[in-house]
Amino acid sequence: MGMQFDFSKLTPMDILDMAVYAEEEARAHYETLASWAADISKKDVVTFLERMAELEATHRDTVARLRKRNFGDAPANFTENLAWNIEAPDYDKIPEAMSVRQALELARDSEVKAYEYYTQAKEYFTDHESLEVLETLAKAEFNHKRLLDTEIAKLE
Repeated sequence: MGMQFDFSKLTPMDILDMAVYAEEEARAHYETLASWAADISKKDVVTFLERMAELEATHRDTVARLRKRNFGDAPANFTENLAWNIEAPDYDKIPEAMSVRQALELARDSEVKAYEYYTQAKEYFTDHESLEVLETLAKAEFNHKRLLDTEIAKLE
């Protein structure tokens, strides 16, 4: 995972707040990658990346609803302006001139980080609905990795 979290020092609300921000961060990164792919005329890749951005927005909304249900309008304990690097690419690995393959591989690595986050976060919830949502999100992130693997394989 990008940033290492000591989940034992976070509240369930913190974990959900971070997940909301992470999913928004992922949506924005997929849109950036789609814009970049459009600049190099890769329409099929653009369509795929735009769909991934939509999926991340759906995840953000799902976690936000759970957060609202569990904690109402309680203010977050941190700012969303902080890049949590839960589902963001490792910017140190981004080359000056990035290929489509490299972009998809970075996205895949980000999905793995998100999967790890949700898998670890589940250990800090006891209510059935939260556990179910986090399990669903972990599975979805794993599925995103598989989708990216498929797209990468198409490039061969």
